[in-house]
Amino acid sequence: MNAGWIIFGLCIVFIVGAALPLLRERGRRQTPPLPHRETLRDWRNEK
Repeated sequence: MNAGWIIFGLCIVFIVGAALPLLRERGRRQTPPLPHRETLRDWRNEK
């Protein structure tokens, strides 16, 4: 039974460790990402 609790504890630690960066970013105020700059021009519609 002790091995089961150890494996269960390791699973919980792994899940919490993976979720912490996601939860930490949610609390911060972030500026929205900048829109992508248009690099290709449409030469077909130019006159």
